[in-house]
Amino acid sequence: MARETAPRKPTPIPLPARFAPAPWLAPAVLVLLVLAVQRQTLGTYFALDDLILFQQSAGIRPWPLTLWRWLSGWAWFRAVVPLWGHEPFPYHAASLVLHVVNVLLLHRLARRWGASPVAAFVGAALFAASRLHFPALFAITSVGELLSLTFTLAALLVTGPGPRGVAALAVFALALSAKESVLLVPLAALLATPGGRPWRERVRASAPLVAGGLVLGGALLASGLGSGRLGGQAYAVSFGANLAENIARLFGWTIDLVDPIPDLHAATEGVARWLLPVLAVALSLLPFRLRGLRDDSLLRAGTVWWWLAVLPVLPLPGRAYLHYLYVPLAGAALAAAALWDRGLARWAARARARPGPGRQRWLVALAAVVAYGVWSDVLISLRMDLRMTSTDWPLDPVLRKSEIARRGVGDVQKVLGRRHANVVILIPASISQDVNLGSGSISAGAPVRHYALEDVLDEGRSLRALVPAVDSAVFAHDYAPGYVGWACFLSRSDSHLVPLGALPGAHARFVEAMLASQLPAAALDYADKALRDAPEDAGMRALRERAAAALPR
Repeated sequence: MARETAPRKPTPIPLPARFAPAPWLAPAVLVLLVLAVQRQTLGTYFALDDLILFQQSAGIRPWPLTLWRWLSGWAWFRAVVPLWGHEPFPYHAASLVLHVVNVLLLHRLARRWGASPVAAFVGAALFAASRLHFPALFAITSVGELLSLTFTLAALLVTGPGPRGVAALAVFALALSAKESVLLVPLAALLATPGGRPWRERVRASAPLVAGGLVLGGALLASGLGSGRLGGQAYAVSFGANLAENIARLFGWTIDLVDPIPDLHAATEGVARWLLPVLAVALSLLPFRLRGLRDDSLLRAGTVWWWLAVLPVLPLPGRAYLHYLYVPLAGAALAAAALWDRGLARWAARARARPGPGRQRWLVALAAVVAYGVWSDVLISLRMDLRMTSTDWPLDPVLRKSEIARRGVGDVQKVLGRRHANVVILIPASISQDVNLGSGSISAGAPVRHYALEDVLDEGRSLRALVPAVDSAVFAHDYAPGYVGWACFLSRSDSHLVPLGALPGAHARFVEAMLASQLPAAALDYADKALRDAPEDAGMRALRERAAAALPR
């Protein structure tokens, strides 16, 4: 008789473990992404506002010590200018390092506020590789934008009940000391509900940071007003149509993915001036109406973050600049992370699979990030390479002024070396042409209203600040008597400076240069004026005769 045996349990089939990259891998890729895409700022010169800063550092302009933007102004540059001098590379490298820190902190905050690992990586990567950061990373005076985000992110990561709230407020005070425009950003933390935290718990955890930040920010604004630093045309405010115009520009730049120089034009044109603000409001309200497979608190927090960060600059009429978007784009990155998670959840629901990390999700995310980084790199390269039609100046207005300053300062520095001298820069009105800096075209026959090199170098003050060997600097547009012994430079049409030697002998060399350039009428006029001042100058008289003989009969 056969013996009955107990049924054997089926051997379980081992399921493949869900793919999870090493914890250090995503931050490492983010760092490499920043260095690969934003590296192009490392070889650039200074922005126009940077030159004013060097004037203040050299004592040419007053640099009052106030609480307003104390960290990003007086404290930061008093510390680094003695170390780095007038070499642009270390300043740009410091900005790049701060951007790397901000990317890593943003990645951590996205995880803290409920984003999945892959979504947090995508959101931080979009922020890391955005070509919209170019002006903020290029101008060393925009370190306020970078530092304010650094300490805002750190405060939001530190904040919590009890002593953590006090520590977060102390860190946020540094953010406000860098730039007070972040004072409303912590309010976005009230909408972040990872794990479904109740409203009271969120308020209790964020109250010290939010309330204390508003008080400190108000005090710093009052300090700026009291010192006069927030006065004048640069900080005039208006609550009219400029609000819609600034929303249109800032929102249009945020969603733009094709224009290499989105901030080239002074204003938004056509129907976009009103359509973009309406679209911005409509899209911002949408997260509060969505109901989906995942918690949408991160999407709402990121959207509100963008608005809280742009709100302080909206009343500034006609002065919405691209570097104003550095902090708001961090909120946009959080919203992008939330949308990525929502897309993953919908895909998993349709595939009847559980959402979570997997090799396929990470490969898709990495491919999207690499493609975005390559495209951003192409647009930054185009921004730097595009030139005006009539001159060799960059089309980008920020780079244009920087390049004009670099050429002029570099030429004087090369000629003088360590030798001290007084400098006369001759930009002759008789042969100068008026260039439309918006279109790049030359206005034939139009009188020159502004001389680009003179404006960029602030009538010589910036030259004195950046070239310590220059004791005094003046600009001349015609023959100017005196200045005996001063070093004279002739400004070419491309803003390079040609040394003519010391005055008064430089006058003769200028007349020779005009004759060589087939400009006998201008040479004759200049020689006549020089001879009225020094009639005994035989060399100038001979040049005058050559100029008169070269005139068309």
